[in-house]
Amino acid sequence: MRFIALLVLLSAPLQPALALPEAELQRYIDEAIKAGGGEVVIPPGTHIIEHGLMVKDAKKLRIIGLDAEETVLKLPPVAYAVSSGATAAGAPSIPVKSQRGFKPGMRLKIEADGELDTFTKRPRPYHNARVKSVGPRSIELDAPLKFAVPPDTMIRHEDAPNLIEIRGASEEVRIEKLIFDGGRVEGDPPVRGHAQLCAIFASGKYDYEKGPTGPKVKKLSISRCFIQNCHGRGVALYSVEAAEIDDCTIRDTSDEAIDFDHFTVKSVATHNHITRCLTGVELNDATDCLVAGNEFRGCTTGINLWRWCEQPGLNEGNLIMQNVFEHTFGNAVQIATGTKGNIVAQNEINASGKNGIIISGEAQVIKANKITASGMKPLVVQEGKHHITE
Repeated sequence: MRFIALLVLLSAPLQPALALPEAELQRYIDEAIKAGGGEVVIPPGTHIIEHGLMVKDAKKLRIIGLDAEETVLKLPPVAYAVSSGATAAGAPSIPVKSQRGFKPGMRLKIEADGELDTFTKRPRPYHNARVKSVGPRSIELDAPLKFAVPPDTMIRHEDAPNLIEIRGASEEVRIEKLIFDGGRVEGDPPVRGHAQLCAIFASGKYDYEKGPTGPKVKKLSISRCFIQNCHGRGVALYSVEAAEIDDCTIRDTSDEAIDFDHFTVKSVATHNHITRCLTGVELNDATDCLVAGNEFRGCTTGINLWRWCEQPGLNEGNLIMQNVFEHTFGNAVQIATGTKGNIVAQNEINASGKNGIIISGEAQVIKANKITASGMKPLVVQEGKHHITE
């Protein structure tokens, strides 16, 4: 069953481009999910997404742009503020030297030490408050601050959206031929959205200590998309199985271009073109994933593999091969402590700002990589015994 294109465009020419309300796009997605699957075709135009499109418990759903060069999903300018001085716990307001986009009722994410985290046993790097009113140089709160706010603290929207979010027991969702624009522009502050302000965010239920606690999102496919200007990740996958990200261009993200995160397994990133991102591909608690045939140009780090959770068997069996890395500012490939049996093979690394490949963990396989003009060393072993044939 096909939605949007037939319903919207049968009597309308392709020009001028149509910008649909977010609620209308969400309605078509919901109708396709309710029908048990189908194809949602988004017409050309720049569609502003203020709250985020939600895909939940979808089966065999395809979301596709009618024109790959003209169909844009775009976030509005990011809401933020920067504190102008120290504010003590218990204060009714926060003085700020700059701000944008906050409204009464919005929840704030204040990037300063908050309550103790039960998992890390350290203070969380943020605490929350809610906006009562906004003045030119202060944000009035609906309750006194629970924790202090140091000078120059970044303050963001706690409920900032992702452009598309995929949740629940979703299977066989395909996203194709869309332009995703995260709304970042020159002059914006250095915001790292993490799991917010992403182009595409997919997550099953999980717990740091218990692992997956519900169905994983399965067989998500993202192809032929153009992703740019995200304050968060380009694509972020948490507790996802058998996802494919292929033939996408991702550039100018403040976080990772592609993130295979907690308990993501058997997923692949292939033939993508990644430019000027903080990290090209991150694998964090990911297992049996493939990163192959991608190009990384001008990123801070090319590929980063590391451990956060403590369950056995995580961060093993990943294959990183036949990628091209040009002019990373840091390491091209880095593999951290707590990882085991990953393969890095047949990659071409040129002009990394630091090391070509740097490895820790145990029993990594490093073979047949071509590494030239590294700023530091071609290959560094920080710990462990590994199988190296360069």
